[in-house]
Amino acid sequence: MESSVILRLVGGVLILAGILLAANPELVSNKPVPEDTFAAVERRIWWGLIIGVGFLPMFHQQWGPWGATLAATGSSLMLGLLVARLIGIALDGSVAKQWLNVGIELVIMVPLVWWYFRARA
Repeated sequence: MESSVILRLVGGVLILAGILLAANPELVSNKPVPEDTFAAVERRIWWGLIIGVGFLPMFHQQWGPWGATLAATGSSLMLGLLVARLIGIALDGSVAKQWLNVGIELVIMVPLVWWYFRARA
């Protein structure tokens, strides 16, 4: 098998595992669900890093140039956090501070994506 196909398969498995754990963090933790909606959403966010690590090999299979790799890593991790946060908002409820965090993540992700396409060209 070609290495890019293997990387994409690994990325897909990581994305699916991250989404599963973000949707149901009780699979690996026996902590009670917090009463506070903000805290309930936040317990799902760290699984977004697994989603983000999965996005990286799905869309960026090379190490160089270093600028493109750095931008791809940052934007894929931000996208993973954003996906996990949106899963949390959908399952636990919406609070204004979570939507503020969604906006912040989008504002950070836009220049990273711009940098990626600029560095790749």
